[in-house]
Amino acid sequence: MKSFKLIDMKIIQEQNFIVPEVKDGVIINMEYGDAPWIIEIVTDGDLSSILEKLKNQLLEMMVTITRPSNAPAKFSGRLMDINQMDDKISVIFKGSIIDQGPNYAENLLEFLVEEGYEGKALINEFNSRMESKENFRKEDK
Repeated sequence: MKSFKLIDMKIIQEQNFIVPEVKDGVIINMEYGDAPWIIEIVTDGDLSSILEKLKNQLLEMMVTITRPSNAPAKFSGRLMDINQMDDKISVIFKGSIIDQGPNYAENLLEFLVEEGYEGKALINEFNSRMESKENFRKEDK
């Protein structure tokens, strides 16, 4: 079992992000099973009603681990539990890290050029997809 400090989290919801302010967070690799990663964050209690609606749904998230300068990793999992702690809440997720390979940026750029993006539109689309780590398939073209 390995654990790491979780620095930041963005929950991907219908082309938008829900961004809880991570007051404290940990991500634990249990190293077994179909959903080997557990994430726990402490955030503001005012997000409780929004997050409660996501309970048990399959979610995709971008999580930054250890240092703010690290590239976010894509995580797929379920919101399992929300616990009230005074004016804060503890939120627990269980799932898996999605491995997008070491050449994601290069493959994405090549894909977007093949799609016909250029200039500012290429830069904007590239930045948007890098932030969300949206899946794409090069074999589509």
